[in-house]
Formats: sequence, structure tokens, C-alpha cells
Amino acid sequence: MRFLMLALVAAVALLYFTFGLRLGYVTLTPTHMLNAQGQNRYTFQLYEGGKSVGVQGTCAVTSGRATLRLLDPGGTQVAGQSCPKGKWSLKLLGSGETGSYRLIVDLDHYTGTLDLKETRE
Repeated sequence: MRFLMLALVAAVALLYFTFGLRLGYVTLTPTHMLNAQGQNRYTFQLYEGGKSVGVQGTCAVTSGRATLRLLDPGGTQVAGQSCPKGKWSLKLLGSGETGSYRLIVDLDHYTGTLDLKETRE
């Protein structure tokens, strides 16, 4: 039993120092992150021209940085925001042509909470 606990602690420590720990799913629930690193991608479909799609919410940063970018179907960045230390509100919307809009979240040793919800206008 002790060996199993040591193996579990070692696995969690390895995850913490390589990718970070993430509890939640960014666009569905508030996500708590510890030392999160890397890049996450989310896709939103826009079916009607002249409408908007994107995300809004908050980021509460204890340490590190999160950078959010919204790309239109052609790959051009239409919105972006960075979250340095502190609590920030976010709203990234893209509109115009129909197709797949991509949200890219770059995490750099991010510790805090990211709470985003899909929004359409």
C-alpha cells in the first residue's frame, strides 16, 4: 500500500512539473490550474453570416500568464486578450463569415482559475 501511495505521489509530481494540473474543462466549467503549461484549442461553429461567436468569462491569476486568441475560419486573429496576475474579465467575439472559429489558450506556468462560457450574439 505504501508503494502504491509513493507511486501516486510521484505521478502527480511529474505531471505538475511537466504539464501542470488542470481540474475542469475550460469552456464548460470553471477550471482550476496549477503550474499549467502548453496550449489548448477549442472550436466553435458559426452557421449564419452576420452573427458572432466567441467566449466570455473571467480569469483569476495567482502566478504565470494565460493568453487567449480567437481565430476566424481563414486563420486571422480577430480577438485576443492576455491575463497577467490579478482578476480579469474576458470577452472575445468573432463575426462575419461562417465556419469554424478557433480559440487558442496559451498557458505559461499558469496558476489560477479560468472560467469561460461560449457566447453567441
